[in-house]
Amino acid sequence: MPDDYIHELARKWLAGTATEEEINILMQWYGKEEMDMVRNEDSARKRQLSSVWWMAAAVMIAAGIWVLYPKREEKKVVIYVPKEQQHRIILPDSSIVWLNADSKLQYNDWPQRREVTLSGEAFFDVKKGARPFVVKAGGSTTTVLGTSFNIKAYSGEPTSITVASGKIKVEDEKKRITVLTANKQITLEEKTDSTAERTVNATAYHAWIKGGFEVNNETFESITNMLSRKYDVAFHFENDALKKCTFIASFDEHTPMERILELLCKINNSTYRISQDKREISISGEGCQ
Repeated sequence: MPDDYIHELARKWLAGTATEEEINILMQWYGKEEMDMVRNEDSARKRQLSSVWWMAAAVMIAAGIWVLYPKREEKKVVIYVPKEQQHRIILPDSSIVWLNADSKLQYNDWPQRREVTLSGEAFFDVKKGARPFVVKAGGSTTTVLGTSFNIKAYSGEPTSITVASGKIKVEDEKKRITVLTANKQITLEEKTDSTAERTVNATAYHAWIKGGFEVNNETFESITNMLSRKYDVAFHFENDALKKCTFIASFDEHTPMERILELLCKINNSTYRISQDKREISISGEGCQ
């Protein structure tokens, strides 16, 4: 990576103007350089560090994130993405995470510590490594070596884990273990202490990372929860029976929320009403036909 580019990232870090992605790039570079030094047995090479290396190292130390030899002090990073937004994160081990709206991810900045905690929804593209990658979310622990998968674990909702590629191991709070492969999904329901496995089209469950909106046998209540996070609005059902209606539908990133609601309500002979400030939506009707 060009020294001028690292210099610029370091300056932006000091000025407090660096983006999350730029900070991650700087941290990744720092970790790689240090590991290269440790592996290099030439003591002269260890003494001859470039000015950009010392500049970046000084920045990290000043921020309390990295500590030079003999050991580093770990720091926990917490990233929260509010409603109506999404965020792409590069973890210290170079794994990539897409974090959906109203979601929080916690992880340590140590590249060898491949463990994260998720509250909300995220799609993981995990880089293969010698150590397992662990995700703790919604009462489950997912362990992989290198694969891609989606986890949806919002508070008060069932936790669902969907595999896009490779193989993962899922363990619930009762230590029940399930191994899933591509296009397999497990749902964990905390209220009933039950699990359910099924075969799905995994693409539908991470279409959100490109702005799409797909549902596959999802309930109306689950869909409105998704829309609430995507558009930052509150939904109310005037008839609880409507909550259990299920849908199969697909919308691209350009479809406005009103059009989505029109089609969903038409399918189940229901109607919706938007408040004057457009922050609340009421849905009424007799229920599923």
